[in-house]
Amino acid sequence: MCLVHKMRKDSEKGFVLIAALMGIMILLAVGYFALTITTGDMKIASRLIGERKAFSAAETGVHELCRNFNWQSGTGVTNFYFDTANDPTVRYSYPIPDRNTSMPSIPAKGYDLTKSYTSAVFDTVVTGEDTAYGSKTEIAVGTATAPSPSDTQQGTN
Repeated sequence: MCLVHKMRKDSEKGFVLIAALMGIMILLAVGYFALTITTGDMKIASRLIGERKAFSAAETGVHELCRNFNWQSGTGVTNFYFDTANDPTVRYSYPIPDRNTSMPSIPAKGYDLTKSYTSAVFDTVVTGEDTAYGSKTEIAVGTATAPSPSDTQQGTN
């Protein structure tokens, strides 16, 4: 009996090693799974931040276009960094707006009751970019000029 008991003890030594290795493999698999999920979430979050910053830059470009647009001087903006102190990687740009000839001039009723006024329509695309995240957003914009007498030509570009 003593002999059988000894053999049993010797055979259990290998089982502890196998159980320890299996435990380590399970812990490695759980760790890899957690790392993969966390990395994916971080990538999604950074992409969303970049897209929001790019959209914010494009939206700022739309506001500036509408505020400063003059169809007679017609200029575009290239890579305008609007907040270099807080975020130097965000910028917007847009080409010179083109007169939309397929769309008729918009009557500006109520501007002056003694005359007939119209507003020409100009189209462009404002692009917002965030170079830190590699995000880019484009917004198609149609803007009308300030009313002018309808008997004049406007926007002949």
